[in-house]
Amino acid sequence: MSSEIADIYFSCTGKDKDQIRQTKVHVEKAGYTTWWDLDKGQSSANSELLLHEAAQAIDACHVFVCCLSKDYLNSALAAKEVKLAGYWGKCIIPVKVGPLPLNAAGQEEWPPNHEIAPHLRKLFCVDLTDPKNYSVRIRELLSRLEKDLRPGPTGERGVTAEKAMAVEDMQPDDVCQLLAKLFIPQDKIERFIANGVSGKDLLDFSDEDLKGEDLQLTAIQVKKLRKELHKLLNPTQRSAPLPPVAALPASMSAQDAGASSASQGAVENSLAILARNKEKGDPEQIVAALRACVQDARVQVEGMQVIRNLVWGKAEEQNAVAAAGGIEAVIAGMLSHRDNMDVQEMGCSALGNLAWSNSAIQLRVSELGGIEEIVRATQAHVKSGGCMQKCTLALGNLACHSANQVKIAQQNGIQLVLNALAEHPGHPLCIQYCCWAL
Repeated sequence: MSSEIADIYFSCTGKDKDQIRQTKVHVEKAGYTTWWDLDKGQSSANSELLLHEAAQAIDACHVFVCCLSKDYLNSALAAKEVKLAGYWGKCIIPVKVGPLPLNAAGQEEWPPNHEIAPHLRKLFCVDLTDPKNYSVRIRELLSRLEKDLRPGPTGERGVTAEKAMAVEDMQPDDVCQLLAKLFIPQDKIERFIANGVSGKDLLDFSDEDLKGEDLQLTAIQVKKLRKELHKLLNPTQRSAPLPPVAALPASMSAQDAGASSASQGAVENSLAILARNKEKGDPEQIVAALRACVQDARVQVEGMQVIRNLVWGKAEEQNAVAAAGGIEAVIAGMLSHRDNMDVQEMGCSALGNLAWSNSAIQLRVSELGGIEEIVRATQAHVKSGGCMQKCTLALGNLACHSANQVKIAQQNGIQLVLNALAEHPGHPLCIQYCCWAL
């Protein structure tokens, strides 16, 4: 293969070549160089050489465009290409070139329930399947490419590090990326694209404009967007981020906390905040209360219970809590109170409800180490039927994503569920959720 670097790598299957060929031509007419496996000639007959050449081309490119369809998701090579692009930090732009699998509700899910979902989770997919909107979507794709291929201060192009951008300078595709990071559903983001909403528009729109017939955001989604815009407009006022879960002491318990325990005043304040948010909770206030008193078991149990009740069966609330850092906060509390059965039980219950029928959150819990904490709780508190009920429910909900099934099995989760089943033969709910997990 030639060592020449291409601007863009098009990852697609042979069956989708005709659909993407016209797009590739548009991109090349805009002045960009492209690469796909048709450029390899006869070597495509050798799958091992095919993967080797694809890896070389991905390594050399600046932007990776994955052309999604059912055939693409069924391709082992395509999955390997996406993972390589993700591992090597390439800018990934997903485009839809064919129908995607439907979920139980008969709707296409984003990201698709697939092993490549972690690399697509916070990206907006450009839909090229509707001929009526094709020219608009091509302009959107070219705009994304222009931004990703624009040289940075060091001359480097195609890196995934987020670029600071003033809200008023945001173009419609930038707005779409912002909405995707806030877990706004894909169908709502499509409305922003159709109406050409820019950053200036976001600043000018009233809440009623955002909730109106054209854009149709819900009140909670408008609130999330307003808070994010406030952070972007006032970067110095941002609150300190929650430390990564891995940075917390793995062996810390409520008894070990000692001098680092939250002050009584902070505890009472957090409990008061949680009490006010039991009915119609504000995710950011709830998460802030949990984070302020991570070493206090009472606050953790109360906060996890508020989250559990808030998100049960409600996708919008699930996404709002996830966007506010709720998953990280629950896992941090479980890490800090591994010997406290009440915290473990409520933490598993909260994570289980967050993950119910939500593939993006199922993956996020896994990425943050939530499966490991739930498995550890299942092992440590097997004598409690109530705790096992919550642990196995959480494992069952997380296992609805195929990637998590493998991880749970690798963590010895199957055997631990069987142990819980054997330990509580007279506990109906425990038996029910053990069977659900299996």
